Amino acid sequence: MDKFRILLLNSLDIYGGGEFYVHRLAKSLKLQGHTVWVSCRDDVLLFEKCKCEQLDVFPVAYPANGKSNLITNIKKIKNFALENNVQVIHSNTNYDRTAGAFAAYFAKAASVATVHSFHSISHNLTHWFRNKYLIDAFIADSKKIKELLVKKDNIATSKVFLVNIGINPDNIKRREEAGIKTRNELSIPSDAIVIGNVGRMVEFKGQEFLIRAFAESLKECSNLFLIITGDGKLKNNLLELVENLDVKRNIRFTGFRNDLDSVYSAFDIYAHTSLEGGGELFPISVLNALAQGLPVLASDAGDISSMVINGKNGYLVKPKDVTGISARIIELAKNRQLRSEFGKTGNKFFTENFTEDKMTAEISAIYGRIINK
Repeated sequence: MDKFRILLLNSLDIYGGGEFYVHRLAKSLKLQGHTVWVSCRDDVLLFEKCKCEQLDVFPVAYPANGKSNLITNIKKIKNFALENNVQVIHSNTNYDRTAGAFAAYFAKAASVATVHSFHSISHNLTHWFRNKYLIDAFIADSKKIKELLVKKDNIATSKVFLVNIGINPDNIKRREEAGIKTRNELSIPSDAIVIGNVGRMVEFKGQEFLIRAFAESLKECSNLFLIITGDGKLKNNLLELVENLDVKRNIRFTGFRNDLDSVYSAFDIYAHTSLEGGGELFPISVLNALAQGLPVLASDAGDISSMVINGKNGYLVKPKDVTGISARIIELAKNRQLRSEFGKTGNKFFTENFTEDKMTAEISAIYGRIINK
């Protein structure tokens, strides 16, 4: 396999799915023998994680929003690429997609852009020019994004590649002792049926509907507990909802956690009740659940149906369908054998389709294709 010199860009000041993708892709590419740098702000979690794992970082003062310092940052990226013989500049957000594409053009490097969100990436003449003439390949991490790029942004099909996000199963292994420890820490009985949810507390994640469905389910299954892991602007709203529904005794909010393998190990069922059209596409948290062999109850939103096969490794429900969500929670809570069957099928499906090694190999092949064309 050819080895390449790759600069990965991410200009955002958060650590969400796109930043996780850059972090893990950089590490996986390095393990496969490529030379890799990550370019991001030096005041973000992505920078810290890369430094901790001895990944080379090229810090750039990307703006928190807007278009400021675009020309300055294009020059910085171009100069770095020339000085380090970078062959591929791989962007991941709207700002660095433009900066990276122009820098790659001037540095005579290949330009690759991964698109993570279900929104048009062509808003003005500069974007149109960038997409048509400067970017050599677009990577869509879901079917719906690929369709959007082709149909709405009029990007040639030959330039758009579908590569699903993959994760390393070794990082999310189920460990029973860790699960017991997490339950004890959260004062959850050992014989309880625990439903888990991991994600930012924002509207499109739909935790409100999971909490409402959980409250209904408790009326029939009193040994249910719900763990919600994450943080976000809706946290206080969700805490208030829990108080109003009088289910505080059975719900635990853990905040942001770095030990997700331990948290998932405490779950019996994973629930992901996202809303359609809000930005949810291919949630990594669902992949984590499949990797751990958990049955998944999820909304049929975004491309979740590519991960959860209804009636095979979990159940799909309509977004916001509190009654439907509750009915499936009760069914899974009462049927241990069904949970086990769904979990085993889901783990096998994950191993065949969504590993980090598979993702990295497919992306490396795209690099080779555009470099050698």
